[in-house]
Amino acid sequence: MTIRLPKDEDKHISGTDDIARIMLKILWRQNKIHRKKEYFWTVGLNTANDIDYIELVTIGTSNRNIAEPVDILSLPVSKKCKKIILCHNHPSGKLEPSEQDILFTERITKAAAILGIEVLDHLIITENNYVTIDL
Repeated sequence: MTIRLPKDEDKHISGTDDIARIMLKILWRQNKIHRKKEYFWTVGLNTANDIDYIELVTIGTSNRNIAEPVDILSLPVSKKCKKIILCHNHPSGKLEPSEQDILFTERITKAAAILGIEVLDHLIITENNYVTIDL
């Protein structure tokens, strides 16, 4: 599902703070009950680091989200997007990446590289803050 960029946001991404601010606004669009689920998004960027799309890939449970490389990489491949940012929320409010988060990031980064797609970042957001998973 393609997500609309918040109206007050520029499409150009200068760094992690820009994408985190946008993704926090997108998370806050959900009502409080729905924010208790784990969401996984991809953000596709063009070569000038402008947002081409934001896609909601999956909605999980309160502590789990199942996404496969094909789910995550099908839209960037179809749009011939060369750069993506991964983002998911932790409804628990804990920012520390789990071992599964780290392994998943490594798996997606390798799969994307085979397709010529660069994973620039993987953000974990809560309702108020964010961290990145080291690539």
